[in-house]
Amino acid sequence: MADTIKYPIGIQTFSEIITDGYLYVDKTEMIYEMVKKRKYVFLSRPRRFGKSLLMSTIEAYFKGRKDLFSGLKIADLETEWIEYPVFRFDLSGGRFDDTDKVISHINSYLREFEGIYGCHSDGDISVKFRELIRDTFRKTGKKVVILIDEYDKPMLDCLQDSQLHDAMREVLRGFYSVIKASDQYIKFAMLTGITKFGKVSVFSGINNLKDISLLPKYNDICGISESEFRHNFKDSIKYFAEESDITERQAWEQFKTMYDGYHFSKRGEFIYNPFSVLNAFDDSELGSYWYASGSPSYLIDLIERFHYPLDSIDGVRRNEIELSDISDMEKDLVPLLYQSGYLTIKDYEESTDEYVLGFPNIEVRSAFWSSLAKRFFRGVDGRSAFNVRDCVNDILEGNANGFMVRMKALFADTNSEQEKNKEIHFQNMMAIAAKMMGLTVRTEVHSSAGRCDMQILTDRYVYVFEFKIDGTPEEAMEQISQKGYAMPFLADSRTVILIGANFLTSTRTIGNWIIDYAN
Repeated sequence: MADTIKYPIGIQTFSEIITDGYLYVDKTEMIYEMVKKRKYVFLSRPRRFGKSLLMSTIEAYFKGRKDLFSGLKIADLETEWIEYPVFRFDLSGGRFDDTDKVISHINSYLREFEGIYGCHSDGDISVKFRELIRDTFRKTGKKVVILIDEYDKPMLDCLQDSQLHDAMREVLRGFYSVIKASDQYIKFAMLTGITKFGKVSVFSGINNLKDISLLPKYNDICGISESEFRHNFKDSIKYFAEESDITERQAWEQFKTMYDGYHFSKRGEFIYNPFSVLNAFDDSELGSYWYASGSPSYLIDLIERFHYPLDSIDGVRRNEIELSDISDMEKDLVPLLYQSGYLTIKDYEESTDEYVLGFPNIEVRSAFWSSLAKRFFRGVDGRSAFNVRDCVNDILEGNANGFMVRMKALFADTNSEQEKNKEIHFQNMMAIAAKMMGLTVRTEVHSSAGRCDMQILTDRYVYVFEFKIDGTPEEAMEQISQKGYAMPFLADSRTVILIGANFLTSTRTIGNWIIDYAN
């Protein structure tokens, strides 16, 4: 029965999953191909996407644990099952808010491995690591395997502190560069993480790594592909449908809409978020499990810090080089949004060699906008005059004045003290509010004559907005007219409503507005 299936919630150890009878989606054929063909590997995937389980599986393979792989695809491929010394580091634990903490964390692993293989050395972590690799090879006669999970966690913990980030990068670069310098003693090495810091970052010390993150053959090395989902979760879907009093087809569609939609290459199947899927089946209830497991506070901080325009998120395009490097976050946050899992590859334009990005599914889209709303609209509580449902009804019914009254109430209830003189900050707040309502919103819309601040599109109405910071509604309306912001909709059957408004930095709220019609 499906209700007796053991889902490995939070379990990232391959041996425990196998020996205790938890459900395991077999990735071993792909793992076998990777370790046989490649020596140095890097893989970027979002958090909670199975990277640690992948590394644990590779660790068990290189330790020669043939008994754990019985019945899996690799059992028919591997014939030798040689045991190698394995050094596996996991940097996901704890918060690294100074370099001493990451040094201490790495040292604890080095001492453990020294004890296992009877080695000892003095010096900093780079010296100890280099001598551990060399001495272990000499003692065992076998090359070593190095697995470093969540290599970038210490740097992500200090993104907001550039000085600390630089210091952390130098510590890790020295440590990771040992891998390249120890080539003659290494059988296989792999690093995983959420992000790839390029240019002057840690990879300058280990530039022999092969980045497989965007290769089609490894698209589903983590996560659950559509075919894997249908093969492994037939009974789970049936049970979920019975518990929810819906058809099996409806259950499939709900899971696909909520948790599917990830893509990590030009081609290949879309991928389900494994953490959310397993939790939803275990609870027999759909929920925002992935988001709840760790809010993207560093992303929200960076959006505010660099005044990133939110119009450029859904549908943005980047090439492979741009998408693989987050070094220039001040100018472009899209690579970080992609690597963190808030955007994914939706399509590939061969003519321009660009990936088209978007939100993967409902869970991520709603969680992302909710996170932004909590940050940008601090102080709004249940006593607020703002009501999302009433606001949506105003927009759908063409009640532009009612909508603006409610938006003014929302801004008035917000105690945000930040960036009060930044026009992009106000535009982002308007876009976030509209996105919270589930409306189709476009901001900073380019035309031949200029850029319209915001548009909201419904089946019956098109709203064209222009805002003036500490200006007047008349100035805003004049710009709409002079720049022809409504012209693209003149032949549209929908009613086009023009709204010119001002935003007062002194009170941090909407001041007055003028409403007109273009057709």
